[in-house]
Amino acid sequence: MIGRRVVRAARRARHFAARAVRGIQDRTVGRWFYMRLPLDPSLVAYTALWHRAPRGNPLAIFRKQLELAPHLRGVWIVRKQDLHLMPEGIDYVTPRTLAYLRLIATATVFVDDANPHWSLPAREGQRYVQTHHGTALKYMGADRHYSGKRPSDATVVTMHRRSQRWTHSLSTSPYLTEVWQRAYQNECLQLEVGFPRNDRLIAATDTDRAAARAKLGLEPHEIAVLYMPTWRTRRRPREEDFDLDDFAGSLPPGHRLLVRDHYYHDRRGRSGMPDQVLDVSTGWEVEELYLASDLLLTDYSSAMFDYALLDKPIVLLCEDWDDYRWSRGAYFDITADAPGPVAMTASELVGVIASREYASPTHERRRASFRERFATYEDGRASETVVRVVLLGEDAARFTNRGRHESRPAGWTTHPPVSHPEDPSIEERLAPIGMPRPSPAIATPALQVEEDDEPSAPSAPSVASAPSPGLN
Repeated sequence: MIGRRVVRAARRARHFAARAVRGIQDRTVGRWFYMRLPLDPSLVAYTALWHRAPRGNPLAIFRKQLELAPHLRGVWIVRKQDLHLMPEGIDYVTPRTLAYLRLIATATVFVDDANPHWSLPAREGQRYVQTHHGTALKYMGADRHYSGKRPSDATVVTMHRRSQRWTHSLSTSPYLTEVWQRAYQNECLQLEVGFPRNDRLIAATDTDRAAARAKLGLEPHEIAVLYMPTWRTRRRPREEDFDLDDFAGSLPPGHRLLVRDHYYHDRRGRSGMPDQVLDVSTGWEVEELYLASDLLLTDYSSAMFDYALLDKPIVLLCEDWDDYRWSRGAYFDITADAPGPVAMTASELVGVIASREYASPTHERRRASFRERFATYEDGRASETVVRVVLLGEDAARFTNRGRHESRPAGWTTHPPVSHPEDPSIEERLAPIGMPRPSPAIATPALQVEEDDEPSAPSAPSVASAPSPGLN
């Protein structure tokens, strides 16, 4: 016991010492030296998912920049534990180093899909492209104020403050433009062009699909079910009410299950999986998995909005929808406005897969409507447009204020936009929408407090769970 306390104390001491050194470094070398240097008009800083290895929208923009603007120099910020995943020939720095400080002090353009902490404040003349990493179903930014398991006021303020440095934000639809505006409430330009990573899906050919399947070792006759659950918490088991082994064993002959865990969980890996299951959480670009698979199975992941572009079947498992909507918050009721069949239990899901209900004309029409509303601006040229507008300075007028849908999705939130994101303590506390799980004394254990999308942000106790009249 004493030994453990000594080890913990030593770790805390190293942690606080490292923070002190970084703070001094930021204020001396960073602000007193590097921020006195002129901006480099040819320097572009890229980062993905809080400094993970290159992927997603930033990677798609980087590749297009190499094609259309090779005179610009793109440098990635990559955390140390992901350096082994770096492709050859890409320049990079690691966070909180001198090279990192110089990069963020002198880069003219930032391309990012999250909202990380930055050691130095924004400088006059810097441009910041927030690509985001998915279409929002769950509450984001200031709207987290209304979540049943809400972050602290300080976290909401931090999210708001960080978003004020954005100069451009990418949107895929009028719905998403409205969500970004109410969630982040900044003055950035909403580029309504789609997500750059989806250009690959729109341009894909049968040859591309066959190559992706061959890479995974899938036979032509096999039906590949891609399972992509959303993130809950890093401490919670991946499936609480859904036995993945049982489900895999229930699949009809000729089916393979591809499991893609959320990136917060992908380092854990899965062991003891049945033969018909492939763990594809690491080492694969998600676009490859979309192309290779025949069907997407998810709960509330934003993957459904991208996958709909391929016009392949989508099945939702929403066993805990009432609790998820209460604890995290959601902009609309996905069970009422889904792109395919909705199973509320694991047994219902088995029936949907076995009967191939997902392939019916009814669900083809639902997918078409889903694409029209949530992928309105996807035309396969998002990467090119971002490079031309942000990096090369072409006119953005054609890609902004492109209009609104006449109606919102079914079950649209009754929560109004937050009026005081800079000080949520004075904001009215309206009850969350949905219903929390019963207490542990009555039934199954409740969900643990969910951390915010930004790993560095603290959490806080939830607000009272009793719903107010008219909010359910």
